[in-house]
Amino acid sequence: MARGRGWDNGMWCAIYLCILIVVGYPLAAGLARGATGKASPPERLEIAALSACMGPGIMGILLIFLSMLGERPARGEILAIGAAWGAAGIAVWRLRPVAARWNEPHTDTPKWWLTACFLAIGYGVLVVGIDALIYPVIEWDAFAIWQLKAEVLATLPMHPRPGYFSDVALSYSHLRYPVLAPMVSAGMHAMNGRLDDLGKTISLLWYPGMLGAAYCAVRRINGKTAALTATALLACLEPFCRYGGSGTAETAITAFYACSILCLLRWQETGDWGYAILAAIFSAWMAWTKNEGLALAAINAVVMAAMGPRGKRGKSLAAAGMLAAIVAAIYLPWIVYTWGLPRTDEDYGGRLNPHEILSNLGRLGTILTGMGRELIDWQDWGLLWVIVLGLAAAERRRFKDRAIATIGILLILHLLAYVPPLMVTNWKLEELLAVSTDRLMMHVAPVGAILIGALWPRWVGGTGSTLK
Repeated sequence: MARGRGWDNGMWCAIYLCILIVVGYPLAAGLARGATGKASPPERLEIAALSACMGPGIMGILLIFLSMLGERPARGEILAIGAAWGAAGIAVWRLRPVAARWNEPHTDTPKWWLTACFLAIGYGVLVVGIDALIYPVIEWDAFAIWQLKAEVLATLPMHPRPGYFSDVALSYSHLRYPVLAPMVSAGMHAMNGRLDDLGKTISLLWYPGMLGAAYCAVRRINGKTAALTATALLACLEPFCRYGGSGTAETAITAFYACSILCLLRWQETGDWGYAILAAIFSAWMAWTKNEGLALAAINAVVMAAMGPRGKRGKSLAAAGMLAAIVAAIYLPWIVYTWGLPRTDEDYGGRLNPHEILSNLGRLGTILTGMGRELIDWQDWGLLWVIVLGLAAAERRRFKDRAIATIGILLILHLLAYVPPLMVTNWKLEELLAVSTDRLMMHVAPVGAILIGALWPRWVGGTGSTLK
């Protein structure tokens, strides 16, 4: 492939992004619309958000499997995949009714408040869009890990396995990290016919998809004003402006996680298996994106088992088992592929055992202090986490509501999931905390924003229409 950059490949970039949405629509709409006709049918925005994030996941995994069979990404293959899934999308569109609009109690929210929320959301989208489209790859992890992998995958099939994956001299690029996000970028390189910085433009789908998922999750619980407020707080956070369009996998895993939370809440609300399957698929995409995605998928399974539809314990356990089975089946090829590859400094799994954790209990205070310091870092988070704690204390009685309790449990488990890997890391702990906690909290930020929206008081625009 040629190396270079120019506006002449903008057309192929736009076509590829459209194909990804088309690819995501059949599963997102087909499974979400299974609830149509019940009390809470999906909105168009909900389907759009799920489609924007589902499409890159499907395309990435299909290109990975083709690459494992010896076929590197090619424009013809991508167009064929888009055509096939487009035909399926047309069938879903015709077979399923158009999504209904969610009706909510009326609130007299000042127009200036809504305008401020829209401006904040627009600011976040603009900053991430400019970074994704205009600026070169300058963030170190984007350059040394994710976009390097994308260029390798764009030029060489995964079978026979390229020497890159076993070259210990390249261990800085985390050779065993999952490759879904780089493969989606490799698809962009294949469409453009060149290796350039447009591989990171997939953020133009992941970032709005994440915001849409957070908005839809809150709106069903507490109305439009609360949803816009929470989404505005999420949109303009400094870590998203920093990493959102930079070419790392941070936006991808955060978007997949936000969509999985939306689907978990909708599963809890409707008991519809379509949402349970969507939550499982997004959990699998998380596992294929970053190593911590496996932990988040496990948390989703636990929460699905414990906090499913009220009075349906057996169904909840079955859904959790289904989620675990789908994640295991989709992720298994990567385990097989990486079997025997050298383990370097990213081998957290090999050290996550009771002996290592107990031997490093002395690190716990440093870890909690570092995480707490990050949560109150004004430059990174503004008042986000302060508002989370304040509303949790002021509106603590509302945690009796099943949906709000579920969000709170997800937040706590997600934060706790970071502790064991930090306790066994062979990096200097203080240095690792300094360079990683902003990204770790970025992953959990959608849960915090959704909790803010769910707890937003009535006297500032909440509807109080919490799902019991």
